[in-house]
Amino acid sequence: MDAMEMEIGLYDWSRLPCLNCKSAEHVPEALLRLARARTREEAEREQGIEGHVIQEYWAQATVVPVARVLMAGLAGRSLSVEARRQFLDLLGSFVNLDDDELAEQCKDVVRAGTWLLYEEVLSGRSIDGALFAYWLLGEVETNPAWLERLLEVARHLLPEDLS
Repeated sequence: MDAMEMEIGLYDWSRLPCLNCKSAEHVPEALLRLARARTREEAEREQGIEGHVIQEYWAQATVVPVARVLMAGLAGRSLSVEARRQFLDLLGSFVNLDDDELAEQCKDVVRAGTWLLYEEVLSGRSIDGALFAYWLLGEVETNPAWLERLLEVARHLLPEDLS
């Protein structure tokens, strides 16, 4: 069992709301399939989870446990570059919800794993992953000096047109 599976086991998903179904009972399996994705095509095929936990910038409370699962997944070493990119992209959507309360709860989840995001930028695994992690840090980092320092040491790992 890894941290992601452990986190999944903390919730009664059948009691959590889904935007399209009776409950979010199917969400853990979708998250695990996404975690097993090895190619961009496989990761994008599993994007369907978005329609169950988030649509556009609207979501229900299920996004908070999903955010926790995604952060736990990022802590592991088994995710492919493409799965990591997709996890980070989803988290970026969660911290920018129209529902300020849910967005702030998701920011708190991401903030608790801030060093995972720094590591993602510094790892050099993927320019897309680094960019998504950097954007997330911009949303949650409370010490601007750390972000400035990150940009000093990791600018070469981020897109040239970073704004």
